[in-house]
This record gives sequence, structure tokens and C-alpha cells, in this order.
Amino acid sequence: MQDFLENAFQNNFSHLEEEKNEYKFYRVDIGKLNVANGQIIACDPFLFNDDKPFDTVFPIGHFPIELAIACIDDDERIGFSRIKFSDKSPVRWTIAVTVDQDATKLSDDEIFGYGVDSGTGCFMDTSGAEKYSDYLNQKEDNFNVVIDEMEATYKHTRSWLIWDRDGFNVAMYSTGWGDGLYATYIGYDSENSICRLVSDFGLLEWQQ
Repeated sequence: MQDFLENAFQNNFSHLEEEKNEYKFYRVDIGKLNVANGQIIACDPFLFNDDKPFDTVFPIGHFPIELAIACIDDDERIGFSRIKFSDKSPVRWTIAVTVDQDATKLSDDEIFGYGVDSGTGCFMDTSGAEKYSDYLNQKEDNFNVVIDEMEATYKHTRSWLIWDRDGFNVAMYSTGWGDGLYATYIGYDSENSICRLVSDFGLLEWQQ
């Protein structure tokens, strides 16, 4: 069932829902995330308030941010976002958790995730988080500046932005149908190295 976490990023992947709605996916590479500390945060960037990073240490470097976008009639929705750490294929997935979350306590139909109230999610390294937080605190209007920058890529009904200051950045994007609670998953290759970090925005009901 977690095949969706990889397959959705293959161009021409499609999924037919029980209601006969067909989701046709394509992939977009929106830029690279600077992972300077190996501590990654996934959160709503417009509600950002000292969100905690995942308790896993990720590879250091600049890595592609890719979006899996579903076309549903004349509508487009971002179904998944990912950091692609390597070209190796994942053979195992675990849910990403922060230090105060225990995945062993989850039942089969439960997730840990981050709440979205602005219809927007993001990936950021803690180095980018520091720059972004400083920027938002400089002027109250800087929230609106970021929103305007995202609008440059708007297409009904999604947008994205690689926000950057001094080489430290944040990858932002619309989330599925909008607000909700969204889980993120770590993919490991056959050598048990991290090769993916994928956020699922709930378009496909694979967990059922």
C-alpha cells in the first residue's frame, strides 16, 4: 500500500477511486533544499512557531524537492511532496516522528503528522528555519510578501515556492485539498540508507 509514496512520482501514474474519479499524476522538480544540519522540519510555514524537527538525522547537502501533482478534470492538486536524497529505490518506509512521538503507540488507522491551516506545507532544515523565522519577525508584512512570491507559480488550484535567503531556504507548496493533518514518511534503500522523505496530503486513501 505504501507503493503510492514512490509510484505517484512516476509520470503517467494514475489512480481510479471507488467513485470512478481518475487522478492522473505528473512530477515537478521545484528546486533544491539546503540541508545544512540534517534536522528537517515539516510544517505549515504560515503557522511556523518553533516546530520541532524529526528525530532522524538526514543526509547533508542540496537535494531535489519534487511534487507529485494530480490532475482531476480541470483541477490540479499536490498529492505528495518529497526530498529525494538519492536515486536508489526505497524498499522500506517508516513514519517520520518528532522526539516526543512514539510510532509504536499508533493503531493501524492512526498517524502522526503536522496540522495545516493555510492550505500550505513545507520542508525546511533547521538552518533554513532560523533564517525564515528571523525574516517573518522583521516586518509584519513579510507574511504577505511570501504569499505574493508563491502566487508566481499559481495554477488552479496549487502553487509552490523555494523561499531563499543567503542560500538557506524553505520549500513551500499547496497541500492536497487544503487544510488537514498530514503524515511524512522516511524511505530506506536496500543498504538501509535514507533515500526519500515524503509527505502525503491525503488525496489517495491508501491507508485504508
